[in-house]
Amino acid sequence: MWDRKRPSHRMSTCHLLFLLLILLFTCQVRVKADVSVDNVRISFEPSRSVDRATQVTVKCQAIISRGQSAPRVELSIMKDNRLVMNTTDENAWEHPIASARAADMGTYKCLWSAPGKQGSSEGEKLKVTGTATPTLTVGQDKRFIQEGDEVNATCSAPGERGPFIFSFSVDNKEVHEGPTESPNYNVKLQLKKSGHNNLTCQYKVKLYSDTVKSDDSTAVIIDVKEINVHVSLTVNPSTTIFEADHFQVLCKVTPHNWMQNVSLMKGGNILNSGPGRTEHTSAAAQASDAGEYMCKVEVNAVSKIGQEMLTVKELFSTPTMRSFPEEPFEGDLVQLICQSANISLERIEQVKYSIFKNRIPLPLSNRPDRVIVRAGPSSDGNYTCLAEAKSISKKSPLIIFKSKVLASRPQISVKGTVILGRNFQIKCNSSGTLPINYTLFRDNTSLGTQTVSSAWQDALFTTNISRKEHISSFWCRAQNSGSKKYADGGRLNAFVVEPLGKPLLTTVPIPENVEEGKELILICNVPSGTPPITFKWFSTGSRAHLYTGTVNTRYSNHTMQWMEIKDSAEYYCEASNAANRDSSNRVSIKVSLATWKKGLIVVVCLLVVTALVIAFIVRKAKRGKRETTTELSVKPAGPKSDDSLAVNMDHETAFLNKVGVNVGPSVWTTERPSSSDSSDGSSTHSHHGPEVEYTEVVHPQPVDPARGEDSHTICSSFKEGHRHSVQ
Repeated sequence: MWDRKRPSHRMSTCHLLFLLLILLFTCQVRVKADVSVDNVRISFEPSRSVDRATQVTVKCQAIISRGQSAPRVELSIMKDNRLVMNTTDENAWEHPIASARAADMGTYKCLWSAPGKQGSSEGEKLKVTGTATPTLTVGQDKRFIQEGDEVNATCSAPGERGPFIFSFSVDNKEVHEGPTESPNYNVKLQLKKSGHNNLTCQYKVKLYSDTVKSDDSTAVIIDVKEINVHVSLTVNPSTTIFEADHFQVLCKVTPHNWMQNVSLMKGGNILNSGPGRTEHTSAAAQASDAGEYMCKVEVNAVSKIGQEMLTVKELFSTPTMRSFPEEPFEGDLVQLICQSANISLERIEQVKYSIFKNRIPLPLSNRPDRVIVRAGPSSDGNYTCLAEAKSISKKSPLIIFKSKVLASRPQISVKGTVILGRNFQIKCNSSGTLPINYTLFRDNTSLGTQTVSSAWQDALFTTNISRKEHISSFWCRAQNSGSKKYADGGRLNAFVVEPLGKPLLTTVPIPENVEEGKELILICNVPSGTPPITFKWFSTGSRAHLYTGTVNTRYSNHTMQWMEIKDSAEYYCEASNAANRDSSNRVSIKVSLATWKKGLIVVVCLLVVTALVIAFIVRKAKRGKRETTTELSVKPAGPKSDDSLAVNMDHETAFLNKVGVNVGPSVWTTERPSSSDSSDGSSTHSHHGPEVEYTEVVHPQPVDPARGEDSHTICSSFKEGHRHSVQ
């Protein structure tokens, strides 16, 4: 049994050692596989700012630490966030630029990465100064061309790297622009201006966020020969005519055998067109015919034009409508006049006028250019007029005629509450065309004027009165601005609130007669003031008010039904109306006991006094008794014994009664007690000893005030049988 288990034990130990070695090896590999890259920086040689064509090297440097089996570190260089090189050899971590160009400008950055790690340097900018001068070439046979011919032009940026934007200009005016990646750009240009044309080009190198502009190329002169085609435009009878005159605009092309289409235009509108010749004719010129006329023909994509300006003078100007007065009020007589400001009297004698209301003609007055109406709702409407002479008619702009409404009788009212002796506001209001002037009067005295110009504006006047009857002395006057008519309103009728006088608090019953269990009536009144009045009652013993009531009189009351001792406090009332609020005087209420309680107290007091008197009498009696002393003597019944007399002071000896005790001297004779005394003071006859006779002698003793009356009383108890035998 033991031999079979031993190999199993050795095998498990080997397994544990093997696992431990694997763990140690794994930890060692992980430690050795670690890598660290520090102090990454970038630099430019010879400088970060160089001239064009300078050899530049972008170098990256760093401190790289790694274990024996560390993975490779990926190293790269970026320019404007674009990869320019990539390596794993830190000795080759650089980017050479053989000949710097504008395209090489930008922000460079060194980057590295390893499993689970990466980093970069700060970005640095490379600046390259200078660009190559562009070259412009055109075909040798295109130095002399005719209008409309195309020129094949090529612009080059020698030695530069793109992307580019090429542009071409004729006489410093850009005619074409286009982008390309190539340093050569070809374009076909059409030169439309005859004579010498200076053609130049330039390029821009596009960078990440900017462009670099080159100089202009050398100008190439191209001579453009004009096409032998001419366009003529004539206006008959003249370029300056009057309305209603006949005129003709003629457009034609020379030489006469040229049959290209020719167009006659005015203001962007083609009036007529035809091969080699066209015209436009009008029997009666209108003012709208005035303007610039243009004749145009297109040859070989080249436009030939001729222009003339036609002026058309007015026989009469466009009429205008106006009213007099310009802003009439209802009931006013109004003249509606139609007139032309300018009339060519050398061409016409008079102008005929017509006036329309809502497109309906109106009969004219004795004057041919106006109508007379009375302002009011019936005359309101849209008015126009028409002026005519020869074959020319002109219409005036539309006017909207609306009569102004006179101010109505104003209404007068107050804003808010009128309180006697305080400022308040009076409002005047009426209907009518704004603006309206409102004047406030007090009887016949003007207090001020206000102008209301908008519907949401009010005419408000601030004033005050000292007596209620003065409120009816105010009235308003309303008058439209620009009108002589006015309207007067009625007198002001408004409720006037008189402020409250000082409130007075009285009580029933009077404060000195308030008893427990009875009711208390608190009466609050004011000497003056306008109802309704709100009364409140307060007690200094309560946080909340006792009662609130609103009445239409100047007084009110509050009844407290069952008064208690705890209700003793100071009471006051408060009165308020729309004008003010005021508090009364304070009344101190002390609630006294009820009558039956007072009688009971008197009875109790009498009983107490009676008891005290009786006690006093009893005490006096006891003091007289204590002035005597007690003496005890014992006499033998026979000659058998001569023992002296003994005084027995037993604990159960009966004391004398305190009331009605005879304190005079007395002697009691009893039988001699037996040899065995009982504890309760009683005794029995003895058959074995001689009888003894006891005698108690009481002697007067002085009273000791300190000890009290009981200490001077000596009592002796004798058995009832002995007392009987002595008798």
